Amino acid sequence: MLLTITTRVAEPDILVVEIEGRILLGRECTHVEDTVVKAIDEGARNIVVDLAGVRQIDSSGLGIITLCFGKMSKAGGRFYLAGAHGIVLEILKMTHLDTVIPVSATADEACSRMAAEIQARAAAAGTAAQA
Repeated sequence: MLLTITTRVAEPDILVVEIEGRILLGRECTHVEDTVVKAIDEGARNIVVDLAGVRQIDSSGLGIITLCFGKMSKAGGRFYLAGAHGIVLEILKMTHLDTVIPVSATADEACSRMAAEIQARAAAAGTAAQA
Protein backbone atom coordinates (compact mmCIF):
# COMPACT_ATOMS: atom_id res chain seq x y z
CA MET A 1 0.00 0.00 0.00
CA LEU A 2 1.42 3.35 -1.03
CA LEU A 3 -0.70 5.41 1.35
CA THR A 4 -1.75 5.01 4.99
CA ILE A 5 -4.45 7.24 6.48
CA THR A 6 -5.35 7.38 10.16
CA THR A 7 -7.56 9.77 12.08
CA ARG A 8 -7.67 11.02 15.63
CA VAL A 9 -9.63 13.68 17.48
CA ALA A 10 -7.88 16.61 19.16
CA GLU A 11 -9.58 19.11 21.44
CA PRO A 12 -11.75 21.04 20.86
CA ASP A 13 -13.49 18.82 18.31
CA ILE A 14 -10.72 18.88 15.69
CA LEU A 15 -10.28 15.88 13.42
CA VAL A 16 -6.64 15.22 12.54
CA VAL A 17 -6.15 13.17 9.36
CA GLU A 18 -2.64 11.73 9.37
CA ILE A 19 -1.29 10.65 5.99
CA GLU A 20 1.84 8.59 5.35
CA GLY A 21 3.29 7.67 1.98
CA ARG A 22 2.79 9.24 -1.42
CA ILE A 23 -0.28 11.13 -2.63
CA LEU A 24 -0.10 10.32 -6.33
CA LEU A 25 -2.44 9.68 -9.24
CA GLY A 26 -4.28 6.40 -8.77
CA ARG A 27 -6.74 4.58 -6.61
CA GLU A 28 -4.78 5.29 -3.42
CA CYS A 29 -5.13 9.04 -3.90
CA THR A 30 -8.92 8.87 -3.72
CA HIS A 31 -8.70 7.45 -0.19
CA VAL A 32 -7.69 10.91 1.04
CA GLU A 33 -10.78 12.46 -0.53
CA ASP A 34 -13.02 9.63 0.71
CA THR A 35 -11.77 10.04 4.31
CA VAL A 36 -12.18 13.81 4.39
CA VAL A 37 -15.53 13.93 2.56
CA LYS A 38 -16.94 11.20 4.81
CA ALA A 39 -15.85 13.19 7.88
CA ILE A 40 -17.49 16.34 6.51
CA ASP A 41 -20.68 14.41 5.70
CA GLU A 42 -20.68 13.08 9.27
CA GLY A 43 -20.50 16.63 10.65
CA ALA A 44 -16.79 17.38 11.09
CA ARG A 45 -16.20 21.13 10.72
CA ASN A 46 -12.57 21.37 11.89
CA ILE A 47 -10.02 19.26 10.03
CA VAL A 48 -6.22 19.28 10.11
CA VAL A 49 -4.53 17.18 7.43
CA ASP A 50 -1.12 16.14 8.73
CA LEU A 51 1.32 15.70 5.84
CA ALA A 52 4.38 14.97 8.02
CA GLY A 53 4.53 11.40 6.72
CA VAL A 54 4.02 12.33 3.07
CA ARG A 55 7.16 11.88 0.97
CA GLN A 56 5.78 12.81 -2.43
CA ILE A 57 2.74 14.55 -3.93
CA ASP A 58 1.74 15.18 -7.54
CA SER A 59 -0.87 17.35 -9.24
CA SER A 60 -3.58 14.79 -8.49
CA GLY A 61 -2.73 14.97 -4.81
CA LEU A 62 -2.82 18.76 -4.87
CA GLY A 63 -6.18 18.56 -6.63
CA ILE A 64 -7.57 16.24 -3.96
CA ILE A 65 -6.37 18.55 -1.17
CA THR A 66 -7.86 21.57 -2.94
CA LEU A 67 -11.15 19.72 -3.47
CA CYS A 68 -11.31 18.79 0.22
CA PHE A 69 -10.57 22.39 1.23
CA GLY A 70 -13.37 23.59 -1.06
CA LYS A 71 -15.87 21.08 0.34
CA MET A 72 -15.01 22.11 3.90
CA SER A 73 -15.27 25.81 3.03
CA LYS A 74 -18.68 25.17 1.46
CA ALA A 75 -19.75 23.36 4.66
CA GLY A 76 -18.67 26.40 6.70
CA GLY A 77 -15.77 24.68 8.43
CA ARG A 78 -12.02 25.02 8.87
CA PHE A 79 -9.35 23.06 6.97
CA TYR A 80 -5.63 23.34 7.74
CA LEU A 81 -2.56 21.54 6.44
CA ALA A 82 0.31 20.62 8.75
CA GLY A 83 3.70 18.99 8.77
CA ALA A 84 4.56 19.47 5.09
CA HIS A 85 8.31 19.33 4.56
CA GLY A 86 10.88 18.83 1.82
CA ILE A 87 9.51 18.52 -1.70
CA VAL A 88 5.89 18.52 -0.45
CA LEU A 89 6.33 21.92 1.20
CA GLU A 90 8.20 23.22 -1.86
CA ILE A 91 5.31 22.19 -4.11
CA LEU A 92 2.74 23.83 -1.80
CA LYS A 93 4.75 27.06 -1.98
CA MET A 94 5.45 26.82 -5.71
CA THR A 95 1.73 26.45 -6.45
CA HIS A 96 0.85 29.13 -3.85
CA LEU A 97 -1.54 26.69 -2.21
CA ASP A 98 0.04 27.72 1.09
CA THR A 99 -1.50 31.18 0.60
CA VAL A 100 -4.98 29.72 0.17
CA ILE A 101 -5.01 26.97 2.80
CA PRO A 102 -3.53 27.66 6.25
CA VAL A 103 -0.32 25.66 6.71
CA SER A 104 1.41 24.95 10.04
CA ALA A 105 4.74 23.30 10.77
CA THR A 106 3.17 20.58 12.94
CA ALA A 107 -0.26 19.10 13.60
CA ASP A 108 -0.09 20.30 17.21
CA GLU A 109 0.58 23.85 16.04
CA ALA A 110 -2.29 23.65 13.55
CA CYS A 111 -4.64 22.37 16.25
CA SER A 112 -3.59 25.22 18.57
CA ARG A 113 -4.17 27.80 15.84
CA MET A 114 -7.52 26.28 14.95
CA ALA A 115 -8.60 26.09 18.61
CA ALA A 116 -7.71 29.77 19.06
CA GLU A 117 -9.78 30.63 15.97
CA ILE A 118 -12.72 28.60 17.30
CA GLN A 119 -12.53 30.38 20.67
CA ALA A 120 -12.23 33.82 19.05
CA ARG A 121 -15.28 33.22 16.85
CA ALA A 122 -17.27 31.88 19.79
CA ALA A 123 -16.36 34.94 21.86
CA ALA A 124 -17.26 37.27 19.00
CA ALA A 125 -20.60 35.51 18.54
CA GLY A 126 -21.29 35.81 22.27
CA THR A 127 -20.50 39.53 22.20
CA ALA A 128 -22.70 40.06 19.15
CA ALA A 129 -25.58 38.18 20.79
CA GLN A 130 -25.36 40.41 23.89
CA ALA A 131 -25.54 43.62 21.83
